[in-house]
Amino acid sequence: MKTLAIMLALAGSFGTVALADEPAGLSGTVVDVKSGQPIPHATLYYYRSPYLEKGPNHIMTLQTNDRGFFTDLTLEPGRYVIMARFPNKVQGCAVEDVMGGEVARIKVEMGHDSIMCTGPRVHPALVDPNASASVYRI
Repeated sequence: MKTLAIMLALAGSFGTVALADEPAGLSGTVVDVKSGQPIPHATLYYYRSPYLEKGPNHIMTLQTNDRGFFTDLTLEPGRYVIMARFPNKVQGCAVEDVMGGEVARIKVEMGHDSIMCTGPRVHPALVDPNASASVYRI
């Protein structure tokens, strides 16, 4: 019985490691914040967090299609900063946590008066429904 419990525990841990190593991705749309319309041919710059404009963590550049849609399915799990520029001016930003084996769906809004980054959203697998906290105003 003890051996069976150890084998099951090990099998579960291997599944977790395999899932973390699976490729992940991001997909979404770039939209105008005022009209809600998609922005075709916006340039997206992917940075691995932490964001450094001219640092080694700039990993790729993509463009949205005719409907403002973009997708990349070849990312390693981790946190990414996506900057949207059109034309050559940072106008939108999103921060997203990418989990292994999943494709995160995001919306990048352009047209704010200043750079506004949205995200990251908390992944449901990381939320403990039994957790509680006390907040005090001092």
